[in-house]
Amino acid sequence: MQKSIQQMLASASIVLLTACGGGGGGGTPVAGTAEGYWTGTTSTGYNAAVVVLENGETWGLYTSGNIVYGALYGTSTGTGNTFSASGSDFNLLNWAVSQGSLSGTVVPQSTIRATSNYGTTVNLTYSNSYNTPATQAAIAGTYTVKGISATGSADNVAMTISSTGVLSVPGVGCNAAGTVTPRSSGKNVYNISVTFTGNNCALGNGGTASGIFILDGTLATSLALTPNKQDGFIAFGRKNS
Repeated sequence: MQKSIQQMLASASIVLLTACGGGGGGGTPVAGTAEGYWTGTTSTGYNAAVVVLENGETWGLYTSGNIVYGALYGTSTGTGNTFSASGSDFNLLNWAVSQGSLSGTVVPQSTIRATSNYGTTVNLTYSNSYNTPATQAAIAGTYTVKGISATGSADNVAMTISSTGVLSVPGVGCNAAGTVTPRSSGKNVYNISVTFTGNNCALGNGGTASGIFILDGTLATSLALTPNKQDGFIAFGRKNS
């Protein structure tokens, strides 16, 4: 059974967040017909999972079996049936960062067929879970998560999101506080913004990061980057019943 987009994003955390200094950029173009969750395969034998936000910002990864081989961060645009994307490819095997682009076709909320400037073809299928409306009530509650950054990790972390979107993560030597709010697109993606305080924080005392938060059933995943895109964090786990 194919993994959900959230599970695949969680497994790629270290790749995305230690290498993002390579910079693909995000947020400038409008996604158009490319917006959504997409999963599929590449001609090089990998499974691929991609999230294209309404503003064009794109997060993704490629795997084989249970192994994550690399991740993607950049921008995507769909104009009618024409698809294009550009950004950074973070290869986990040799920790290399390369810039690349894709062009091809898109059938809205159905398929993407594209070829990279290196000759690799990508075939993706749309996931309807993207259309689930994001609501503050849906994410309110307590979570048990694992947090990872480029310089450390923490297991079995207690995280709370209030009914108004206030995020709280108390800890020993490091506390995190911020907000989680639905994106204006109304799709199943939330904005997250976090500030860390304490002498034992991986991002430093006063460090900040922002990105996306996704809840699929009880499975939660968050990816966020520091303002200079040199570091960041991922938190993934489950919402408590």
